[in-house]
Amino acid sequence: MASLDDALGRLLDGGGPPAAVTRGMLAGLREALAQVTPDAPEADEAITRLLTAAEPGTPRPAEVTAPPARAARPDRLLAEVWARAIPITAERNPGEPPTDPGRLWDEIHLLGLRISADERTDLTTRAVAAARAVGAEPGDPATVIPGPARETLIPSLRSGDRTLSTGLATDPAAPAPAGLPGDGGAETAALIRLIAPVMELVTRDRHLTHCLQVLQFRGLASLAPTGEQDRLRAQMVSRVAAVAAARAYTDDWLESLVRAHEAVVSVVHVPPAPDGSWWGGLRLQAHTLVRDGAGLVATGQVKLPPARFTAARALTDHDIPLKVPESTGMVLACVRVWSRIHDTESPGRVIYAS
Repeated sequence: MASLDDALGRLLDGGGPPAAVTRGMLAGLREALAQVTPDAPEADEAITRLLTAAEPGTPRPAEVTAPPARAARPDRLLAEVWARAIPITAERNPGEPPTDPGRLWDEIHLLGLRISADERTDLTTRAVAAARAVGAEPGDPATVIPGPARETLIPSLRSGDRTLSTGLATDPAAPAPAGLPGDGGAETAALIRLIAPVMELVTRDRHLTHCLQVLQFRGLASLAPTGEQDRLRAQMVSRVAAVAAARAYTDDWLESLVRAHEAVVSVVHVPPAPDGSWWGGLRLQAHTLVRDGAGLVATGQVKLPPARFTAARALTDHDIPLKVPESTGMVLACVRVWSRIHDTESPGRVIYAS
């Protein structure tokens, strides 16, 4: 056992991602052992000894009472939350965690938007507990933008008199951001509630990509560069404006709506977030909006692709393959619907598991 203690101790002392992963694994093992063998404290004590040895004088998180020396250092426990998220995100969580605690807090909650609702709840609950354990306190977001529901995406976070994160929330009643039309009918308002969160999140989530074909003819482009964000956001603004300017329920209106829909759903993670996630839900609402809009135009029609790529190929072109072995042959996301407006037919586009 001594040799295992020594090896784990060296990993914890070494710092960086290996230390964060090791802390997360040990913390998870301690919780699991406490549930399975509550009357055998030896293992719990051994794990606690390792964790405290890596940071002398630091008590277990559950016992921390926000001492002043640690009040501004939530990064260590948040790094453990990040490390514990790796098993549920696999390659979707690449790279090292940020070292700034506010940025790490934001990234944990952004990660929660691309996993299932249950996983998100577990992840964010752990993040809140980790922050409070070192004296930081979540609160209401300072930034509120239009969205399909009244919801906190990222709580704000304060530590003492420092604001670590201003947070982000959505509210259907929030005013449209600058550049987007303030009116234009019910469908335009619904479109703004879908596109405004995307426009904001492309500036916050370093793992987002896009495949808007007018900007990226083949494949996916990273949205980490500010220039790429600006080009995409300009397209979004112009496409929403075109919907608002067109006479409702005409061919031109539907064509503009199809293009605006493409701008929303072409923003994806790699691989695309599942339907049960926040991002997946936004994508499904966008599909519903364009499908219902087409139903209001006598000379218009749109089609969403079938689930299997072999069946979808008749409706699509310039599709994007991704290696996702557990989903081979399946459509992962529709990033443009097939449409026929008056007599003009336009192919759809999908991301599929090759």
